[in-house]
Amino acid sequence: MKLHKTSKTMFLKIIFISFMLAMISCVSTQNLPENIETNSPEEIEAKKIAAAEKMAAGYIPGRIIYSDLEGDCEYTIQLNDGVRGFYYVDPINLSDKFHTHGQTVWVKYGGLGRMNRCEKAAPVSIIEIENRDE
Repeated sequence: MKLHKTSKTMFLKIIFISFMLAMISCVSTQNLPENIETNSPEEIEAKKIAAAEKMAAGYIPGRIIYSDLEGDCEYTIQLNDGVRGFYYVDPINLSDKFHTHGQTVWVKYGGLGRMNRCEKAAPVSIIEIENRDE
C-alpha cells in the first residue's frame, strides 16, 4: 500500500503526538516532598488533553536556554521531537518576555536559509510562541 504525501505527514504527526503523550504520562510523583501539592487525576488528564491539542495544532514544547559562553547563542529554545532527541533552535525574533532561562513554551517556527549565529542551533523565525505551564 502506497501512502500519499498528506497521509505520511498525518501519520508522522500521530506518531509524534503519541510519543509526546507517552513522555508526559511518565512523570513520577513517588519522590516528591510531602509539602508539595500534586495535581489531581482530573487536572493531570486535562493537561494531557491540552498538550495533545497544542501538538495537533502544530506547536512543539520547548524550553528557553540562556548562555553567556563566547561564541554561543545568547537565547536558544531546546526542543525534543521524539525522533532526533534534544536539539536547539536560535530564534532571531524572540520577544523579551521570553528571555527567562528555563521558561517552558509552546512554539511554532519556520526555518531560515541563512548562516548560523552559533554552532549548536539553527536560526529560525518564531511564528507563534506561548508560555507553557509545566
